[in-house]
Amino acid sequence: MADLRALDQQQNYAEMLGRLKDVAPAQRDAEWETLAEKANVAALEKLEITDGRSGESALMVIDDQFAAFPSLKKSPTYLQKRADVGAKAFGWTYGNYRHSTGDEQWVPKVKKFAEADAVTKGLAQRLAKDVVLGRLVASSAWPLYELAFQRDGDAVCADAKLVDVVIDVIDYESWLDEMTTLVTKRCPAQLKKPVAEKLKKNDSKSFRKGACKVLAGQADVGDALKVCEG
Repeated sequence: MADLRALDQQQNYAEMLGRLKDVAPAQRDAEWETLAEKANVAALEKLEITDGRSGESALMVIDDQFAAFPSLKKSPTYLQKRADVGAKAFGWTYGNYRHSTGDEQWVPKVKKFAEADAVTKGLAQRLAKDVVLGRLVASSAWPLYELAFQRDGDAVCADAKLVDVVIDVIDYESWLDEMTTLVTKRCPAQLKKPVAEKLKKNDSKSFRKGACKVLAGQADVGDALKVCEG
């Protein structure tokens, strides 16, 4: 520990990272965890992410850090840095994967990354908006929004991008049970009117079919439901 303290004073975090495991497990107290946090944050700060390969490499570094230092999973400082690096890395790794229906592997990896962090508020929502929505159709981001609702509750309703995601999901006639609950019970103030207005336009048969199921029985959108009678 004395050597680690000296390395901390010197801000020699690269050497510190290699020496942390020299401390016996029984002696790894709160001070040791703080030093582990500093060394691993410094390692992430040095990463250069400029293409798909370096993006994948950065994500592997994060996985290795989690495996080697479990205490990082409860460190807000480290997890925030991890979130920043992960968002940038996934932005680059998008091009490393095929993005065909039924064979999408990139989005599940983004979701798994978010699931591993139970501390950073808004992470799933951030990855949905900043990483997935700019690269794939809106419905692709729903698994991350679903996780966001589980983690952050109904505050997610205020997300302006959620409207586009929900409409696209309904158009694909997927997750209709979840969409019904979301539109009519959890976030009606934000979602019901946009879905009803979209239904009035009836520019997609699949959306009409899905929206009619989602809004069925909702008296306050009766004018839109007239479309369903045709």
